[in-house]
Amino acid sequence: MSITTQSHDSYSPSVLEAIEQAFSFVWKTLYAHVSSDNRQAEELKIHLSRTLVSLVSDGITDPQELGRKALESMAFSLR
Repeated sequence: MSITTQSHDSYSPSVLEAIEQAFSFVWKTLYAHVSSDNRQAEELKIHLSRTLVSLVSDGITDPQELGRKALESMAFSLR
């Protein structure tokens, strides 16, 4: 998840773990709806990473809430 403008050192280990958990959960959900095009999958991963970092910047650090809000946010932006 090196797509941030902020260094990983800025996040506590628990926040990094929350981001990783949320990414894993959301990616499993999104992967079922991604074409076999690797470029599309990579772009979606980047979008997901940025979405999660933005949510963390807004103060959301619970993995379940991060995952839920990321899915909601991405559903609106991918329409």
